[in-house]
Amino acid sequence: MNKKIFRSSFLTAFLVLAAAIVMIMGILFDLFERQILREVESEARYISLAVENEGAAYLDGLDDADRRITLINPDGTVVFDNQADAATLDNHADRAEIKQAMETGTGMSARYSKTLTEKTLYYAVKLSDGSILRVSTNQYSVIAIILVLLRPILLILAAALILTAVLTARVSKSIVKPINDLDLENPENNETYEELTPLLRKISDQKRTISKQIEELSKRDEARREFTANVSHELKTPLTSISGFAELMKNGDVPQEVAADFSKSIYDEAQRLISLVNDIIELSELDEKNIPLEKETVDLYELSVEIIDRLKSEATKKNVSLHLIGGSAKVRGVRKILDEMIYNLCDNAIKYNKENGTVDVIVNDADKKAYLTVRDTGIGISAEHRSRVFERFYRVDKSRSKQVGGTGLGLAIVKHGAMYHNATITLESAESKGTSVTVTFDKT
Repeated sequence: MNKKIFRSSFLTAFLVLAAAIVMIMGILFDLFERQILREVESEARYISLAVENEGAAYLDGLDDADRRITLINPDGTVVFDNQADAATLDNHADRAEIKQAMETGTGMSARYSKTLTEKTLYYAVKLSDGSILRVSTNQYSVIAIILVLLRPILLILAAALILTAVLTARVSKSIVKPINDLDLENPENNETYEELTPLLRKISDQKRTISKQIEELSKRDEARREFTANVSHELKTPLTSISGFAELMKNGDVPQEVAADFSKSIYDEAQRLISLVNDIIELSELDEKNIPLEKETVDLYELSVEIIDRLKSEATKKNVSLHLIGGSAKVRGVRKILDEMIYNLCDNAIKYNKENGTVDVIVNDADKKAYLTVRDTGIGISAEHRSRVFERFYRVDKSRSKQVGGTGLGLAIVKHGAMYHNATITLESAESKGTSVTVTFDKT
């Protein structure tokens, strides 16, 4: 950037300097020409008055004059010239200044030499007898002046360019220095050009955004590692049981009545594995938003009727009563995911309920929102665990979780299902009094 500023500034200064020299020379040349012309005019008028008063004899004493003086008859023949033999000169009737003087009384013209290095200025005055008195002088042309002054001009130009280069280098460094000294770690704390403020503000915003993204990626990576460890543990437990039972049965040392129990245990553990794998796949699809199903209009009330019907036998085993309250509330979503969400909420409410407890499923809508609440009279969740119950494999009471079963992914599926549908989850709970989970959807 420093080099670019230097080149641009130096080139600009050079062009301005060259243009200034040309304009100054042009102005001075014009001023000198006007001055010389005024002098020639004054001299011509002075000599014409003398000739009018004293006659042509006055011109005889002007042979050595600095100006060329010519007297011309009305027919154009030259009768006197102080620098040449009049008899040898051509007829001047066709000269521009002579024609003009014949018509208006005075005439003026300028002519260049063949080499263009010399310019002659002519001024003619018509006398009372009709003859013309002309005074002329030579003047260097612009080309001649440039040739004469070329050396000093080049010296001045070289000196000016050297000075320009030095000053431009310093100026460019002073311009770039505040930019080079920018503290990009703290963009908004810099004192620099006002024009850079929007850029620094944008860099600061991007820095904060990147930091947040890195933090989120770090958390996500940590969550994935924890998830992998949990999955490995959850898969290892039933597989170990299955392997142990199968090994005993393979050796043939198991009585027939015990083998039936082993077979049941193997079946139960295999079902647990299938449920766990299915839940993991479900979560993976929700994470990647890779759901192969299209959204449709789903009535949460009608869906809840179906789910409660499927869970009646499980509730009966636990001596828990199920109630559906409210009315129709339609949302736009994936039926399969909504089914999983409501099923898992109701299943958890049954599993962690008390003897003779109740589970209420409440569906209603208001203010363009649809509300689904699953409320139970179970063991409740202590305040320290409420913020983490929707994490994968998180269990409030690990010893009780083994008794009630489950994969530990139910509430995680509820959370990600809600995120997929842009819904919000509210949890209220009190130990030994029960838990209430409300999912709020935007209505169709």
